[in-house]
Amino acid sequence: MARSWDRSKGEQPGLARDVDIRYGRGLLRAESANWPRYVAVSTPTAWRVAQPYLAQPPAGLGTVDYLDWGHLEEVSASLPDDAELVVGVGGGVPLDASKYVALRKELPLILVPSIVSTGAIIHGMFAKWEGRLIIGGEEMPFCDCEHVIVDYDYVLQAPEYLNTAGLGDVLCGFSGIAEWQYNAERGAAPPVDEEAVGNTLSHHRDIAQGFPKTLDPEGNLTSDSIRFIMQAVQDRDDRMLQNPNAPGADHAMMIVFEIVADRRLVHGELTALGAVIAAWGAGRRQEELVERLEQCRVRFRPTDIGLTRAEFRQIIEDVVPYLTERGMDTVVAREPIVGERFEALWDYLEGSRPASLGA
Repeated sequence: MARSWDRSKGEQPGLARDVDIRYGRGLLRAESANWPRYVAVSTPTAWRVAQPYLAQPPAGLGTVDYLDWGHLEEVSASLPDDAELVVGVGGGVPLDASKYVALRKELPLILVPSIVSTGAIIHGMFAKWEGRLIIGGEEMPFCDCEHVIVDYDYVLQAPEYLNTAGLGDVLCGFSGIAEWQYNAERGAAPPVDEEAVGNTLSHHRDIAQGFPKTLDPEGNLTSDSIRFIMQAVQDRDDRMLQNPNAPGADHAMMIVFEIVADRRLVHGELTALGAVIAAWGAGRRQEELVERLEQCRVRFRPTDIGLTRAEFRQIIEDVVPYLTERGMDTVVAREPIVGERFEALWDYLEGSRPASLGA
């Protein structure tokens, strides 16, 4: 049964490592044949692609556009109350939206990702949104799902970049390490905890070395690739560096990207770009991060992920007050990237590219 967050009782969402993720071909049809009366939460594209893989239709379908809680309340109210199960189908937005519906209707939840690019698959906690802004704090709810269904046939229908973005959401953790090293060297932070940093870096190294081995002879994603990405996302929480001296500017910047662009972009690509910006600003091992992103086919260059030069310039300007107002001590806010520095960053991001990735 879906549960609400109650810190006063010491409640916490389940751990990523404990999420029951089921893998296979034909799995969605096999499992959906045995579902009780259910309602689904999805987006138009994800639902259309899912149709051939479902054994029975839902009693109701809630289509979501974004995560504003007023919108989610309308979606939940539009669905029948006599269902016994909620099924979230799609990417991060419908999966998080399905958690809201499951909590409101007090029903169990099954998640069916259409892409393996988001922590929404393995995190019960989800943010409270108002428009494009996260406004939830201590009261953020959580909804632990019954299990996750990763149907290889369904997930492999998505464009490659939507799945590899999941690795960008893991590798972005490098930005905090780069900033800690920079601050320690200038005496603004204690010495780097090499053991803690080493654990994260070894995880990143394993990902960059292991992912290419999952591809088929033509270089296409396989079932092994999908499972590899999903496992990397699930393992991230246990391997990521969590230290106040390693700020997560990569994720904080993501909100500004979407506000300025005024459209939904791919989460893992935005966090990857944010990480490269932070590492570049710190001047610490940014080439290492870029190489790993390229090995994992994660798009991070502004024009590749759909941002114009003008949008990117505005984003770089707007992140400074956004991060400062939220008390984030990050080089991106302390040392604004304007004028010649912006030109240098743009040239770095959009300049040389590996031949295999095109000009």
